[in-house]
Amino acid sequence: MVRVLDARDAKPEELVAKLRRPGGFLSEKVRAAARRIVADVRERGDEALLEYTERFDGVRPDPVRVPSGEIAEARNTLSPEVEESFGVAVENVRFFHKREIDRPWETSRAGATAGQRVRPIRRVGVYVPGGHAAYPSTLVMAAVPAQVAGVGEIAVCAPPGPDGRVSESVLAVAGLLGLDEVYRVGGAQAVGAMAYGTESMRAVKKIVGPGNDYVVAAKLEVFGAVGVDAPQGPSEVVVIADSSAFPERVAYDLLAQAEHLSGASAVLLTPSAELAKSVEPLLTGEPAELVTLVRVRDAAQAVEIANEYAPEHAHVISEDHEEIFQDLDAAGMVAIGDMSPVALGDYAAGPSHALPTSGTATWASPLGTHDFTARTNYIHFGGDALARLGPHVERLARLEGFENHAKSVGTRLPGKGR
Repeated sequence: MVRVLDARDAKPEELVAKLRRPGGFLSEKVRAAARRIVADVRERGDEALLEYTERFDGVRPDPVRVPSGEIAEARNTLSPEVEESFGVAVENVRFFHKREIDRPWETSRAGATAGQRVRPIRRVGVYVPGGHAAYPSTLVMAAVPAQVAGVGEIAVCAPPGPDGRVSESVLAVAGLLGLDEVYRVGGAQAVGAMAYGTESMRAVKKIVGPGNDYVVAAKLEVFGAVGVDAPQGPSEVVVIADSSAFPERVAYDLLAQAEHLSGASAVLLTPSAELAKSVEPLLTGEPAELVTLVRVRDAAQAVEIANEYAPEHAHVISEDHEEIFQDLDAAGMVAIGDMSPVALGDYAAGPSHALPTSGTATWASPLGTHDFTARTNYIHFGGDALARLGPHVERLARLEGFENHAKSVGTRLPGKGR
């Protein structure tokens, strides 16, 4: 049943507290379960990995790694039309992420040089969720930015279906992208295997990709042993719409994200009672139970609520969409205008659809090439530059009680050392 709320006299934080908020990965129950699974896989390797896969997915994959011939076969099953569509998506994602890649730089001043090197991470793991549906689009959205960044090795983990095989469409996209390291394991156990390695899988340096609460919790557990991206849990959308919006289109925008199910959340913020009244009867089926319609005073209040909620996706359908967009500062991705449904970004617009969820958009960023590179700062001083800066460093080091820091500089200064 669709929830209907009136927020006109409410503070943003009061309204947000009433909204559906995915984020079960933060619960102690989920964290504890993920912790046990990860630790067990770290300790027992393939034996534990296979046991958990059998328990949760009902199959015991043998071998764990998908044979290259199976990937090639799946690649050949794509119809020309579907292959063309994937090709368009891949090209758009590649084009977008080429523009955002970090570049090395160097600057020199008064005999001192400082700079930053940017290098790709050597080996990363991409998690592709399963369960309710197969997500070959997620493989595109995670692997293509990694390839653009120059990552040399990409390992893919995806849950097996009842037949013990990874989704044919996921394997087909792996073939399209030239990826041949795919493993038929999912859940927290796959995260543990990628982080620490098993007999069948070498450990990676960073793990990316969305998943259910247990996957996200497992990523938090292994953080430090490996890098991880921002929390990417169940799907969220906030639609900010006024009386100019078409009710049918708004309804489908809400249902589009809600149909992910598994804790998804879809919220309409509108000052128009007529729009809310018209949208409500159009929301049907199981996804409708995850939708909340909220009456607000005006666009300004809608923005305040959206920024407090910090959704994965925001969609602005208003005569003042540009002004509203400028005030939205906490969302993973913003779709602007009636002709920009969020679904475009889910599949083929260009930016990765791997986005921060559960309110983490207040500080976290979408997946991009920056997630697949590491930066190294460097300095190169000549004698004159050291002579100018060195005394200041000596003074500051002694202020903090670090005499050897001071002496490591002082011994190099004229007249003080050898």
